[in-house]
Amino acid sequence: MRRHLAPALRLLIVGFAVCFLGALAAPAAQAPAKSSKAKPLNPADIKRLDVKMEEVRDSFLRETTTLIKSYEELGQLGRARMLLEALQKLDPRNEPVKQKLEQLNGQILDAGQFTFEIEAGQSWQVVGTVAKDQPIRIKVTGEYKLATSFTSGPDGLPADNPAEDLVTTITLGAVMAVIAPPGAVNRGNGNKSADKPPKPFTVGSSYEKSADRDGVLCLKVNVPPGSKCTGQLTAKISGVVQAQ
Repeated sequence: MRRHLAPALRLLIVGFAVCFLGALAAPAAQAPAKSSKAKPLNPADIKRLDVKMEEVRDSFLRETTTLIKSYEELGQLGRARMLLEALQKLDPRNEPVKQKLEQLNGQILDAGQFTFEIEAGQSWQVVGTVAKDQPIRIKVTGEYKLATSFTSGPDGLPADNPAEDLVTTITLGAVMAVIAPPGAVNRGNGNKSADKPPKPFTVGSSYEKSADRDGVLCLKVNVPPGSKCTGQLTAKISGVVQAQ
């Protein structure tokens, strides 16, 4: 693995060096001599350095583009994305790099897609692990019927415990998700630990966003506890390491 990463790391170092040289070149060309003993600036020397800097930058872009293509051909999409992200940091306004990165993210999500059946009347169901800043994509299809005999008083349904109760900030009946801290989920029944639970968010029929933390992704339908649900909801999920 080190032999594969070494060229990429060398190119990244060169790229950042180019940025550093670029930042220094303009001020150096304009800075006046601080003392009478300083060597006079030679425009020809500055021009020669500017040309060299452009050559280094062009070489970096050329070699990085070739390396990205090679990684793609080998199926190493994650490493190709790493290089594209480095290029985007060097030139945030480069539209082709931005488009290529979006395309590659889509390929990565498509390659890791799997199907997950959501039990509409059940509590939180463990899907798998996610990594911070990595994209998650969830698409849900199907329908279900909801029947409940829950008795409510004037204060409405309980909402103190997101692990079991209705979540009032999310539409009744909607598919929702939560990213629980690693180790906080009992894989046997999906219950959370005694720690303060993380905040659920709406998935609905479609959700695509980068994870805001490392953790375990769980899904649930927002229905009152004890509800009887019949039907089927199927989720196609990407960007998640599926639980075994």
